Amino acid sequence: MAQTAKVTSIEAIDAFKTSLIVYKEKAGCFLDDVSDEVVRMRIWLQSDRQLHWKNQARQRTRELAQAEQELLTARLSGMPEAIKARQMAVNKARSALREAEERLARVKQWLVQFEAQVESRARVVAQLRHSLAHDMGKAVAFLEGAAATLSDYAGIAPPASVTTQEQVGKPDTVGPQDSGAGSRISDGEIP
Repeated sequence: MAQTAKVTSIEAIDAFKTSLIVYKEKAGCFLDDVSDEVVRMRIWLQSDRQLHWKNQARQRTRELAQAEQELLTARLSGMPEAIKARQMAVNKARSALREAEERLARVKQWLVQFEAQVESRARVVAQLRHSLAHDMGKAVAFLEGAAATLSDYAGIAPPASVTTQEQVGKPDTVGPQDSGAGSRISDGEIP
């Protein structure tokens, strides 16, 4: 039987544990960035873009009303050139209002699609983040325990060999039914 245990991979376990911790941190940061970006996009759509296009629609509605009022004044004055210019201003204001309304409708449509498509995938990212923190934390703790156990085991001195006189004085503890059970460990194996 060998005099010492042949434990040679404690450093490999420690190196793997270190790599796992680095991976856990990098992946965690990446998943946090993804989650933050999803939140920023939702806030941008809900607050910034929706509010912007609502305000633009209100402002362009006022501009259209003013352009129509100026067209009416030009018609009452009977000046054909002024009527033509005011009609072009009304058409331009209508087009600008239509654009603002279309963009507002598009933002509302994006919000619906965002919640249906992006939020469902964001939940998967959150689950992955939880799994990464929980399961990888357990794996790191297991590797620390395994390395500590193997290190302790490698440091234990082998039991002193029993002299033949001590063996003669002791009764045989292995019964006939157990005779082959304990003798299957070969040299170099760790029991």
